[in-house]
Amino acid sequence: PLVYETNNRSASIPLIFPEIVGDDSPTINTIHCADDDSVLTYLGAEDSYLPKTIPSDTSTLLNEATIDLNIGTSEDPRIIKVGQSLNPQELGDFTTFLSKHRQAFAWSYEDMPGLDPDIVVHNIVTLPNIKPVKQKLRKMHPRVALLVKEELQRLLSANFIQPIDYPQWVSNVVPVTKATGKI
Repeated sequence: PLVYETNNRSASIPLIFPEIVGDDSPTINTIHCADDDSVLTYLGAEDSYLPKTIPSDTSTLLNEATIDLNIGTSEDPRIIKVGQSLNPQELGDFTTFLSKHRQAFAWSYEDMPGLDPDIVVHNIVTLPNIKPVKQKLRKMHPRVALLVKEELQRLLSANFIQPIDYPQWVSNVVPVTKATGKI
């Protein structure tokens, strides 16, 4: 059985892994797993390549001041932010590498043509036998509504999204304004 222990709780689930044992007879194994439920843990392998604990100085790294770095041209700037703690040699190597491979980055939706819908399409699955519950439509500030409309037009013109025929009850639009003022 699978023994899974959490804070003051445990569960035991029988698991059969004939392919792990190597013969045709099903064998029930006891597998102890960690809280992360990773496949490697279920199979008995250790995540030795992952750090066991989060370093204590992580928050200082995340709050590090950044500088703007243009990896494009003056006519077509491609601005990225990098940490100020890089030494000049690292910054130069980093800039050279990113400038050489800038075509690997998508700067707009138009830069991502030909995405395979079998891989990147998002579907909202609804059950036909469940009666839908209509959400009350949320009002948006007129300025935010205009930004949402502009963003939708940009996505539609780039063929990044397409209109769907879902009922209006699926979900409300919840716009989140970025620091740049865009949605």
